[in-house]
Amino acid sequence: MLGLDPAAPTLAEEGGVYALVGATGVGKTTTAAKIAAQCARLHGPASVGLITLDMHRAGAHEQLRAHGRAMGVVAHLAHDRAALQELLALFHGKRMVLIDTAGLAPRDPRRRDLLDLLDLPGIARLMVLNAGAHGDTLDEMAASFKIGGARQAVLSKTDEAVKLGPALDTLIRHQLVLRGVAHGPRTSQDWKPALAAELVRDSMRAAQRSPFDPQPADLELFFSPGAGEL
Repeated sequence: MLGLDPAAPTLAEEGGVYALVGATGVGKTTTAAKIAAQCARLHGPASVGLITLDMHRAGAHEQLRAHGRAMGVVAHLAHDRAALQELLALFHGKRMVLIDTAGLAPRDPRRRDLLDLLDLPGIARLMVLNAGAHGDTLDEMAASFKIGGARQAVLSKTDEAVKLGPALDTLIRHQLVLRGVAHGPRTSQDWKPALAAELVRDSMRAAQRSPFDPQPADLELFFSPGAGEL
């Protein structure tokens, strides 16, 4: 069953400290900005704290700073665990603190270091899954980052996904609670709550036939006896 609670508050309403984790290019920085914008709209810009740990990707801090400036929020860079703890203490009174992390592949040895860095009291992990990724990729992502305590997720780039089925299947099998859906590049507008009926309906709707569907000319190959049976 898809992990959704219609009665639960949204991330912006609930507040808390969230570290966004996931692979490179899944949209963590933009997703952090989207969630921050929701909180700033509800409770004011002073209610939000933004931190980035991404020192690997060129311009990562500048991207988050640009998003923050647009909503009147200053984004801070933490170089190590001590700096992160100092910033979390500084932001103690804020309703929501969002930590943008470096994107790492599931088999990247630095993943363990990142998860250890985030192993601090009060930090909840929020896994960002690219809805358009291949099912096997999503499964490996969920399995790898779930080890670090991530039990909540956000689907990103649903507007780019041809099929939502693999993403929903991953959420169900790994028992991840879906907290929101990002469906475009605009910070303020392209965010919506996770509604089960809408997600299932979209997953059943195929925009076009897949070029990988079997063609009539392929059927003879599929049903021909194997070489050992000749």
